[in-house]
Parts: sequence; structure tokens; C-alpha cells
Amino acid sequence: MRSICRIVSLVCITVLLLFGTAATAGTGTIDIQVHPGGGTVCLGTVCKETESGDGGPAIASFSGMDAGQYHMLNVYGTPGYRNYLGQVYLDPSGTSLVRDIVLQKLPPEDLATGTLQVFITPDGGRACLNRMCELSRGDGTGSWSVEFPDVPANTDQNLTVINEGYETYETVVRVPQSKTLSLSIVLTPLPPGSSPTPTSVPAATPQPTHAALPGFVSLAGLVLGCIAWVLVRHR
Repeated sequence: MRSICRIVSLVCITVLLLFGTAATAGTGTIDIQVHPGGGTVCLGTVCKETESGDGGPAIASFSGMDAGQYHMLNVYGTPGYRNYLGQVYLDPSGTSLVRDIVLQKLPPEDLATGTLQVFITPDGGRACLNRMCELSRGDGTGSWSVEFPDVPANTDQNLTVINEGYETYETVVRVPQSKTLSLSIVLTPLPPGSSPTPTSVPAATPQPTHAALPGFVSLAGLVLGCIAWVLVRHR
């Protein structure tokens, strides 16, 4: 009988201690100061946005947090910085806690690029990717190729191929990252009579000309000259 009483007493004492601990465990405030601000701070299931400001720190304040427990801390979404994941412990007294988190910068990312290779028939003319152009001095009897390296990957790029006597070829391409995109283009001849108008040459300015004297005036002058010569001789 005494053993049963002792067991019951121990159970009661344990329950009282547990309830006493729960009763004395309160709540408190946890302030998370992030360097720099501009991202989202989550403490447990409660999340708050922070202001970016001028790159300085920002504070996210969480009140009513259970004391005597660990709280999961997650900081993310700050441009150019790594996410942070950790825990914060608030002691059983519920005293307010301030925690400083210094975020780590992300390494600079290499620009994702690829290569565009274009095979064109016939040769001659020029091929342009956006504003970057390559020329061919071919005589139109064969083919030629051009390669555009370091093209921004997975973005729209305008490709244009121009050759006199052929229709202009235009298309939009997307180059895969770290790979080469190859295109084969056969230009279409323009119909007869629809060739581009050649550059016009300004006409020469006409020079003023002197009008010819009538024929009888010349003959009269000749006769008068002869008469004058005869008169001089007879003197």
C-alpha cells in the first residue's frame, strides 16, 4: 500500500513540476537585425519584409514568441546575397533578444553565352546579328559561313542576311547556353526587273555654249576683206 502511495506521489510531483514549468515559461520579443536589409525574414511561420534602404541594416521584430524554445530563422530574397537558415533560442524568462545576421555576398555570375554559326548560299553580301555585321567578298558562285561568338544565351537575337539581287533574309534566333547553334540559309533570287535601284549619279551641269554666226555674215566679212586688200594694193 505504501509503495502505491509513493508511486502516486511521485507522479503527482512530476505533473506539478511539468505544469509549473509550463506556467513559468512565458513569451518574449525577438528582433532580427539583417545586414543588409531588403529581403524577407521568417521566424517560425511568421514572415516579414524588410526595407532595402541604402544598403544598410534592417530590423524585423517578432513579438509573442514562446520562451524556452528554438525558433527556425530564415532570411532570403536579398538581391546579391546568399539566403540564411538557422535557429534562434529564447531563454525561459522570455527576455527580449536581439540577433544580428550578416548576409554573405553571392559570387559574380558568369554571363551565359553561346555561339551562332551561319552557312549562307550564295556567297557575297553581309550577315548581321543585331548590330554586329560580317562581310563576304565572294563572287556569288559558292557559299560562305560566319560565326558569332559570345552571344547572350536564351534571349531573342535578330539575324539579317543581305545580298544584292536576293531577297533579304530575316529571322529571330535563340542560342543555347555554352553550345553552338548552326543555321543553313539559301537566299531567294529576286524576280527579274525587281533588283534594287542602283544609286543614282547626279547629272552633270550643262555648260553654256556660244551660238554660231549665220553663214552669210561670214561670207560678207570675207568679201569685204578682199576689197580692202585690193584698194590698198592700188594705192
